[in-house]
Amino acid sequence: MELSGRVVTGTGQAAGFTELIHAKQQFLEKLGIDAWPGTLNIKLEDERTLADWQSLRNGSGIDISSPDGNNCHARSYPVHINNLITGAIIFPEINGYPADQVEVIASVSLRQHLSLNDGDRLYLGIIDPVKANTILFDLDGTLVDTVGAFYLLAKLTSKEFGLEISKSKMYETLNHGVSYWEHVVPAAMKDKDRQAMIDKLNRRAMQLWPEISKDYARAFPGVSESLSGLKTAGYTLGIVTGSGERSLDLLYQQGVAGLFDAVVTGFDVEKRKPDPEGLLKCLGQLDADPADTVYVGDSVIDMQASITAGVLPIGVLTGAGTSPSLCKAGAYRVVSSHEQVMDLLAIS
Repeated sequence: MELSGRVVTGTGQAAGFTELIHAKQQFLEKLGIDAWPGTLNIKLEDERTLADWQSLRNGSGIDISSPDGNNCHARSYPVHINNLITGAIIFPEINGYPADQVEVIASVSLRQHLSLNDGDRLYLGIIDPVKANTILFDLDGTLVDTVGAFYLLAKLTSKEFGLEISKSKMYETLNHGVSYWEHVVPAAMKDKDRQAMIDKLNRRAMQLWPEISKDYARAFPGVSESLSGLKTAGYTLGIVTGSGERSLDLLYQQGVAGLFDAVVTGFDVEKRKPDPEGLLKCLGQLDADPADTVYVGDSVIDMQASITAGVLPIGVLTGAGTSPSLCKAGAYRVVSSHEQVMDLLAIS
């Protein structure tokens, strides 16, 4: 189903609802949307669209409820906006709500991101459950909780050499697939000396990682149940990660090694994400069709690699990426964790 209408200026009252703590939490937990304040108002015009909207309004949707029952309840419907970015229709359950009005939320300012003005036509594609046969997973930040440990590793290693790195810069490097040492070592150093320093940092980090990972890294809770549920439902499972054995060990400790039909690590490819080489190699090993495959990851480069490989990207909010960054990178949907992936799928 697709709804279309014209952008109009609203009353400004929606910002009060979207900024309520309970509403913001539910948008994030149930829709993967860290909502930009307020809603974008769309006025529907043609009879077919109005009939489709009425049919949708009569459906159940995803409930956005007030914990005390005194504030506005709403239902939500995930949508793709102009086939460019993921958002959701928010339908307040109030008497007299206009039959030709639709309100949309997203993790970015839609007017700014899509350069919209009043009168511009907008298309809202209702997101149906995903039809897929193969589910591929990233590892760090997706199935194993290592991103915080990576930051601690970078922080401690840098400190030993009189350097420092911020958490925001660390997350930025993870999202864009570049070495964080490039941001730590002063650019003013001579090329030869700079590379020597980077090599020293890498060696020291490798020495520190076993102890840090033992104390600060782990598989996310419920991973075994999520993966077992997908396997029982008939999905082929694979891993495509830039990491190596140590992160895999954290996952395999959950007894799930036998659930995966293919595993591609950073040591198996020449080009790492955002290059799609790892995904394409995994698809080849599985003899899987990209059009029937989903890739679940936590970073911008996961979304980029997935799109380039022709695979449907799903973002999770347990690692380096944020709701806005994953949406802007092209995520088909964003979920709070691996546990919600099953909810997006059309179980055959």
